[in-house]
Amino acid sequence: MKIKLYPKELLEAAWKQDKKLYAHGDAAAPPKCLRCGAPLAAHLMVNALSRYADVQICEACGMDEALRDAAHTPLPLVEWDAVKSGHLKKKAEKSICYLVQNCTFSEVFKHTYKPPMQLIERPVSELAYSRSDYDGYRWWTTWHNESGKKTPPELVKEIDEFQNALFKLPAFKTLETMKRFCRYAETTSDPTEFNLYSETAHLYIRIRLITRFRDYNAYIYYYDKAAAGEEQ
Repeated sequence: MKIKLYPKELLEAAWKQDKKLYAHGDAAAPPKCLRCGAPLAAHLMVNALSRYADVQICEACGMDEALRDAAHTPLPLVEWDAVKSGHLKKKAEKSICYLVQNCTFSEVFKHTYKPPMQLIERPVSELAYSRSDYDGYRWWTTWHNESGKKTPPELVKEIDEFQNALFKLPAFKTLETMKRFCRYAETTSDPTEFNLYSETAHLYIRIRLITRFRDYNAYIYYYDKAAAGEEQ
């Protein structure tokens, strides 16, 4: 299983192809800026290097990124012209899971129940969740199953594959790399907490990231797609 950040990976793949037009540093027919859609400069080095993806963008976008970065209000990658125009398409491969900034399975949180001896309600479709913290040297993880129900072996395998692939990403090398990675995540009312979402063939997944040191830093929640719309 491979996990990729959407749409960053697709933008970088598109730029890899566009850059071929600059065979000797100049392009007779420059490609469009992936960020705004305007033509790039004919000379490669005139274009700006994006702060949020390994691509080059036009001078105007480079300036806008710098100003937004200073104000801590970056333009989300999903708002880039290449994404909004439908120029980029996710690869429909079972082995690839995309991390996205917006939740596409809100129905999961509409059907909840309250486990015994607990005050917080949980989604009916929740199979399990992991809780991880980084101690400065490595990640430590514990697993929790609030419903007490046994998870089918095939779903356990899917959970393990996703969990292992996630923590192998460079973003999870240290807490600092995770903090930088959070600029691609959904923000919350707490400036130290962020969300990302994903899914596999049979699971919906919510990733809650917390950048505070000496705290739990990652909660990964796994929900059964087949039970997502069920009442308790």
